[in-house]
Amino acid sequence: MPNPLSVLIIGCGNIAGGYDEAGNDKAIRSHAGAYRHDDRFRVVACIDPNEDRRRQFMTRWEVPAGFSDLAACRAAGGAYDVASVCVPTAHHVAVLRELLDMPLRAVLAEKPLTGDAAQSQQIVDAYGAAGRPLAVNFLRRFDPVLAALRREIEVGDWGRLQSASAHYAKGIVNCGSHAIDLLHYFFGALRPVSVSDAIYDYKPFDPTLSARLETRDGAPVRLLGCDSRMFFPFEVDLVMEKGRISLEDLGNRVRRRWIQPHPLFMSQPSLDDGVCIETQLPMALANAVGDVYEHVTNGKPLVSDGVSALATEEVCGALLAMARDQNEGDDR
Repeated sequence: MPNPLSVLIIGCGNIAGGYDEAGNDKAIRSHAGAYRHDDRFRVVACIDPNEDRRRQFMTRWEVPAGFSDLAACRAAGGAYDVASVCVPTAHHVAVLRELLDMPLRAVLAEKPLTGDAAQSQQIVDAYGAAGRPLAVNFLRRFDPVLAALRREIEVGDWGRLQSASAHYAKGIVNCGSHAIDLLHYFFGALRPVSVSDAIYDYKPFDPTLSARLETRDGAPVRLLGCDSRMFFPFEVDLVMEKGRISLEDLGNRVRRRWIQPHPLFMSQPSLDDGVCIETQLPMALANAVGDVYEHVTNGKPLVSDGVSALATEEVCGALLAMARDQNEGDDR
């Protein structure tokens, strides 16, 4: 077997490894957990300015080297194949730019890419010019059950989309972006139309928005913001020509219902009771790092890259701009 790819993890918080520290189930929720699950990788270094957090991470994940920042890491002269960007979004731009000066084979960044579409465009352009692969962790693209569903939609098994709706909470960028990206993955680009309600259940700069959008074929899409202080929903409903597809239980289950003749009203077809399929969302992050490996070693196209992440970020940015304009109009 070839030598494993060496990995540098930047940021030692929850998504880097903390979410998997309990280790009490089979789900993989962190970058360190995903790399440990795949023996084609080895995490050899980490970076975090908090010394206690960095040392705890090194001990928990058996990482031999740790640094306070990228400058110290580069000064040590280590060589890495892949870098995982797990720092807070506010630091993404600086970290992603500095990584361009390192001879990496690929970068895997947490979403959103930068939180600002203009800055994300600059990053995507810079990585494209450098020929540096940039993967972005929009988890649901790495679920094989949803990938198979996408293929069914593409070949016409379900007919055309009639309408789509998604319930979400905790910020249009933080969580709404997952619904937008999934709809992009299934149907291509979305066009923002209008914004209605805003709920501030996450951060002041990232409200949970309700909005209307359209697919490029004109099918209506509704984003329905909910208040996570009551409970946390993430569900997507697709009404197709030949049936209905529902993502339930935070996207962990897909219900597929097909059109059938109604037993009493023959002229009015109805839907059958459907079949529920468990998704593989608990293993999606493991699949994400596997996708990076296949791209680096075999040239397989990335499932979620900077270009697709930018498209989602542009929609989120447009909806936030609509909400700001609406608020300013209300204040006048």
